[in-house]
Amino acid sequence: MGKRLTGLLGVMVMLAGCSDAPRELSLQLLANEQSTIDGHRVVTEGVVRSFADPLHYWLEDDALHRVALTPDAEVADYVGEMVRVEGRFHADRERGRRIEVITLTRLAD
Repeated sequence: MGKRLTGLLGVMVMLAGCSDAPRELSLQLLANEQSTIDGHRVVTEGVVRSFADPLHYWLEDDALHRVALTPDAEVADYVGEMVRVEGRFHADRERGRRIEVITLTRLAD
């Protein structure tokens, strides 16, 4: 069985029949399996980055897997920081991948 199929099956098993409890997933998995995870609560880690025009924020890992973070007011003070985020993951063609932040915690260096 291929790596991608194995990863997808693992995500499906993990999410199937679960409550709305958040699941800890890597940014890579969120990027690669976005349609399977859409609408679920997740926990992930990365560095907060931003761009000024238009103002937006995202979380990224060392391999440059990225997920937008909203609302802006929740993450503005964390730019450049390694954080742990819990929130609801969404993925669609119009708005891309994003996490609606529920909690955001700075991680120790």
